[in-house]
Amino acid sequence: MRASKKCFRLAILVLSLTALIMPSLSQLQPLHYDEGVTGLGLALRKLSTTGSLLHITAHSDDEDNPLLVMLSRGRGIRTGLLTLTRGEGGQNEIGPELFEALGLIRTGELMAIHRYDGAEQFFSRAYEFGYSYSVEETFEKWGKEEILSDVVRIIRRYRPDVIVTLPRFGEGGGQHHQASAQIALEAYHAAGDPSRFPEQIQEGLRPWQAKKIYERVGWGGGNPGTSGSVLSVDCGDYDPLLGATYQTVGLMARSMHRCQGMSQVPPLPRPYASRWHLIDSKVSATAPESDLFDGIETTLISLGSRLGSQTEQPEFLKAELDAIQKEIDQAVAAFNWSDPSQTGPHLARGLAKVRSLRQQVGSSEIGEEARYEADFILAQKERQFQEALRHAHQLKMQVIAADGKIVPGQTFDLTVNLINGGTSHLGVGELSVQTPEGWSVKPTSQVPESLPGGSITEVTFVVSAAANASITERYWHRFDPAVDRYELKDPEQFGQPWPDFPVRVRLHYRSGDVTASTEEAAQHRYEGPWVGGEQRHELMVVPKVSVTVDPAICIFSTNDSATEKEIKVSALYRGNEPTSARLSLELPAGWRSEPPSTSLQFEQEDQSVTTTFRVIPPKDLREGEYEIVATAEVDGQTYRTGHQIIDYQHIPQRLHYEPSLLAAKAFDVRVASGIKLGYIDGVGDQVPAALTQLGVDYTFLSEEDLASGDLDQFDVIMTGVRAYLNRQDLRDQNQRLLDWVRRGGVMIVQYNKYELNAVSSSGRPSDPSPFTPFPLTIGYGRVTDEKAPVELLEPEHPVFNVPNQIGPEDWANWVQERGLYFAGEKSPQYRDLISMRDPFEYNAGEKLGSLVVADYGEGQWIYLGLGLWRQLPAGVPGAYRLLANLISLPAAE
Repeated sequence: MRASKKCFRLAILVLSLTALIMPSLSQLQPLHYDEGVTGLGLALRKLSTTGSLLHITAHSDDEDNPLLVMLSRGRGIRTGLLTLTRGEGGQNEIGPELFEALGLIRTGELMAIHRYDGAEQFFSRAYEFGYSYSVEETFEKWGKEEILSDVVRIIRRYRPDVIVTLPRFGEGGGQHHQASAQIALEAYHAAGDPSRFPEQIQEGLRPWQAKKIYERVGWGGGNPGTSGSVLSVDCGDYDPLLGATYQTVGLMARSMHRCQGMSQVPPLPRPYASRWHLIDSKVSATAPESDLFDGIETTLISLGSRLGSQTEQPEFLKAELDAIQKEIDQAVAAFNWSDPSQTGPHLARGLAKVRSLRQQVGSSEIGEEARYEADFILAQKERQFQEALRHAHQLKMQVIAADGKIVPGQTFDLTVNLINGGTSHLGVGELSVQTPEGWSVKPTSQVPESLPGGSITEVTFVVSAAANASITERYWHRFDPAVDRYELKDPEQFGQPWPDFPVRVRLHYRSGDVTASTEEAAQHRYEGPWVGGEQRHELMVVPKVSVTVDPAICIFSTNDSATEKEIKVSALYRGNEPTSARLSLELPAGWRSEPPSTSLQFEQEDQSVTTTFRVIPPKDLREGEYEIVATAEVDGQTYRTGHQIIDYQHIPQRLHYEPSLLAAKAFDVRVASGIKLGYIDGVGDQVPAALTQLGVDYTFLSEEDLASGDLDQFDVIMTGVRAYLNRQDLRDQNQRLLDWVRRGGVMIVQYNKYELNAVSSSGRPSDPSPFTPFPLTIGYGRVTDEKAPVELLEPEHPVFNVPNQIGPEDWANWVQERGLYFAGEKSPQYRDLISMRDPFEYNAGEKLGSLVVADYGEGQWIYLGLGLWRQLPAGVPGAYRLLANLISLPAAE
């Protein structure tokens, strides 16, 4: 028996050390930092400190990742990140998702980052409407007072000692950053004032005055608002528990911003300092400061001094805090890699003392505000002690649902896997499955009375969802496109990264004479579609039938009375009993479909049936927008919603729900007949769907096509969005394309970033492109106001006249922006066809480079910085008409 225990402990040690070398990349699996002996070591660091910091930013990727790692992992500081937006207006380098769907990806990436840095994540209701050169525009579109209220609410909930934010001022772009910092400063003052947002006080929140607020120095082109000393915080130290420097772990975390093209090869360890400027402080600190927490008491035993001037520190408080700190010191002294359970008795006694002190504080006469603050901090200590105790016993609970997506009324198996990897015997008090109201839970195996050391125990349940169970979907929605702020379906979930998931399991166990608990959400395990092994996502309730329409936008030309479109309607069945369904379209008056409806038979779960409908508009079709809704009637219920599965290796799978709506746009648009187009697909590229709507004959060009195919069969070759980023074959065979242009082809290069440039001697992609017929460099130019006036510099050019006459109405109703990453410096052979001006001070002046053309031999080479790739999926008529003219250039010539 002794030998087997020794072997078991040795195996645990070897596995822990192996985990330090090989961190898991599977979705939702905790990193080794939060498991095993490393997890215990990091948990112990939190127990002696009461310090807290909240980092407030505008977008995902604004955060200082090495700083978060150093504070949270290195020093045990309670660390939070409030990101005002979810990044919906950005770009996507890994897939086709844009707008709200992109926000889900970026939320997932932030949560993947926090597996490294241990920070808590919060969001406001602000929607990222796109790049901005104006703080005033940002305030207007977000609704400054509403977002200020959100930030104040988070501060009052989180109650940080220190707030750090972005620079408040700057004369460049990205003014969301400056807007978020100005809101942060105002919220810093407002959160402590009970007369500001008093409804929050009436709801039970208490005013909170943070001790300090800093703004970041030397970041994003911003600058401090006032002169003064700069605090440099060292984040380059090596941490033996992490096995890396804080900077290294921070940049590993930052690499999770994959849809933003963040480097997957972080630099080697080097000195790194995070630099901050103090904006305001409510405490005195010796200048120059050496730490963000200078002048702030952050030790546990100094808790009494944090309670304000209402009272002197009571004797019972000091004595109990000393006793708790003694247990912490003894637990740290007992920390042992080969037997982490040695810390268990000290942590159990410390937990009991924290609970006892909470009770004493609750019945004391130290004053209401002091009592609230003391209990707030002691509640955190109780949670931290419980987490440390779990690690001391190497206790792990996994809650696995046999099905990851269930429908209302469905019954499914739930398995709770309990691992006691330590040497101590643990008693089991209660194992409870927590579900929404109306669900039922039936155990199908015995809950054990105890968990022996070195044991693995499995407990099973059968769970039935309520017939009216709520669908698991995001609780934030933007119903009005004119308002860049979310409405909350459930205000109780405000600030959370994700909606509440329906099933959680809580284990109450006994360590000696002390009861502790741990809790986990139910997850589903599955084999992902990539090399990398197991993937996981939380259990979700989904509709019995999901209805999706392809395409989501149809273009009907008003100059063609015979026009009709084929659309595909897919119905995905999630039920587990065979049933029949009827699929049909809800059409505007005068429209019809063939067939009018169709019957379906579902035989099994996850069966998908696709039906093709011909949509036929009236002969006297008038210009405008029409809505067509696909519906599925099953078991007396009608379904009008579909979902997009967002599933990438580095984030948990999520479902993005949208109405099963087809937007039919009717307007006059023509394309020259007989044009053959070759298309080189790009990153997250939805332009080919628009080509289909225009009736263009196009072919995707493969590597073989570019290397040796007959390019002369094409009149036009178009590169997709940022194609030079992900198509090495395009870069390799670019000269073949230029030779084809010289022979008379028309090549249209859509928006690229600096991947089109050559790398300079300094290592930056800033030299003229090697892929263009004449010297040209992609610059920083962009026009962010989607309503900015457009001047045609060559109004007689065919691109504005053939076959569609481009007029002022074609520049109306654009979304988010005109375009970005315009051509910068370029040789005289290029001609600008468009000039634009943003109305913003920090982007003043004429903007060229959005649409440039060069005659090259017998052909034409065109760079298109206009954001057609964003306008076309939004169904902007002018974007389709301009695209049609570009494609028709060979016929015009």
